[in-house]
Amino acid sequence: MLEDSHTDAELVQRVLKKEEFPAVFHLAMSKPDFIQALDHYCPDVILADNSLPQFDAVEALKIVRQQEEQVPFIMVTGTVSEEFAARIIKEGADDYILKDRLIRLPSAIEAAVRQRQYERDRNQALKNLVESEEKYRSLVDRISDGFLAMDENLNVTFINQAAEQLLQSPQGLLLDKNIIKEFPAAANQPIHRAFRQALETGHNIYLEEYSAVMDKWVYGSIYPSATGLSVFFRDITEQRKAEETARISEEKYKVFIQRITDAFIALDKNWCYTYLNKQAGELIQRDPGEMIGKNVWEEFPQAVGSETYKAFHKAMDEQCYVSNTDYFEPLDLWQENFIYPSDNGLSVFIRNITEKKKLEMALQEQQRREQIKLTATSLRAQEKERNSIAIELHDKVNQILVGTNVMLSVIRDYPDRAGELITTCMDNLRSAIEENRKIAHELVSPDLTTETLLRQVYRLCQKMLHPAGLKTNIINENYDEEKLDKEQKLAVYRIVQEQCTNIIKYAKASTVDFSLFTTEQFFAMQIGDDGVGMEAAGVPEGIGLKNITSRLSVFGGKLQIDTMPGKGFRLNIQIPLNV
Repeated sequence: MLEDSHTDAELVQRVLKKEEFPAVFHLAMSKPDFIQALDHYCPDVILADNSLPQFDAVEALKIVRQQEEQVPFIMVTGTVSEEFAARIIKEGADDYILKDRLIRLPSAIEAAVRQRQYERDRNQALKNLVESEEKYRSLVDRISDGFLAMDENLNVTFINQAAEQLLQSPQGLLLDKNIIKEFPAAANQPIHRAFRQALETGHNIYLEEYSAVMDKWVYGSIYPSATGLSVFFRDITEQRKAEETARISEEKYKVFIQRITDAFIALDKNWCYTYLNKQAGELIQRDPGEMIGKNVWEEFPQAVGSETYKAFHKAMDEQCYVSNTDYFEPLDLWQENFIYPSDNGLSVFIRNITEKKKLEMALQEQQRREQIKLTATSLRAQEKERNSIAIELHDKVNQILVGTNVMLSVIRDYPDRAGELITTCMDNLRSAIEENRKIAHELVSPDLTTETLLRQVYRLCQKMLHPAGLKTNIINENYDEEKLDKEQKLAVYRIVQEQCTNIIKYAKASTVDFSLFTTEQFFAMQIGDDGVGMEAAGVPEGIGLKNITSRLSVFGGKLQIDTMPGKGFRLNIQIPLNV
């Protein structure tokens, strides 16, 4: 690498290493260093900046080519005019890459290395051809490229195995045959015209064309001689596909960079700006050009002591990569910083995450409000249960006990009536005990350890629906209870209990159908009755349904209601399973 900026050199190396490019680098920063490196380093590729103090890429290229070195030479520079680019390519450079377009550098290096290697192979082959016809024939028959020799009438005088394979021709079949007559699809096509042009002008011709004969893209080198033509050609279809993919990728990259590039700033060791891109200027609401040379902490004194201030100093002092997220109130800016230290200062990529943070905070506020709603629903449900218990105790148990107390008072005052009243008192006490037992049974969680959920559903039908004169059907053909955990089973049980209560109170039904089934992804249940139903839009949002919704929300479940007047009421629930 011929480069006088450590920062730019590191940037280029980082791009290549990111692409897992197998490279070892040697950096030369002056003309003497460059000449010494050529003598001792033996590079596979030379990457040269255009302008160095008292030295430039054009002079470096002349030095390389004067030594008859076929090392690929690629200019990597900040800016360059079209005329200069054309000039240096004409002088023998393999390619040029702008520093803000480094994404193309890996493919450019690979292409240049392949091309130079190909030229070395070709030159070696031609050299051997001059030295020895036999050695030449042996060599061209072994090289991976196709080779054929033709006379002035395009009759084949020699063809190697690689060429026969590329042309899909049996061994020896094309010898002494006219190539165009054997492959009429090639007539008057670019390759055929290139053959004629080379014979007529006596000039070498190099071309990349699609061959209809081979259904491939080929790279051909055509060398005229006094006796005809020598032609090297190879299949470059995969290379063309790769180049097209790289071109499309580069176009996408350009669009991506133009649309969503992060802000970037560079600071020297005195905390002064040395570079800001357009996005950085927009982010801090300043002109990037006017910020060069100014101290960041003097321009933004409110940031002194902030988390960003501490992160910048840590990266500078410890020479380590640091990232942080911080809020800068004067600009109402949430920023995510990626801070890279170097010998010259800091390079910082800044991502504006203000909208993301605001959305996160809005979501947290929404979740807080939802939690308040769930808490309120839970409290209302608890209050409902307390009221229900109070009503049951007052209207049933308490009345029974009051009556028993009156009769015991009569026995106390009239002992002679004890015989007829004691039996009634005992019956009343048994009724009170039974009522208490029923209330406790409804409140206590079912034993889902020793009894299955399905058995508990059967028990609810027997204790709640059957005494109310309702028939029940339970379908569980595709139901696997092992897929539900204990908390999910309890939630399903309470939902069934709640809906059974609703059916008894409001449905005026004669039959209730239960359907339970599971898949690998979810548990589903439907509870349907043949009662009076109602308009779907008029389904009340009472405590019962809110209770069911709250229980399902804990597991990410869903509730759906299907009802019409006179068509019954169907409650559908679905709970995702984490098996």
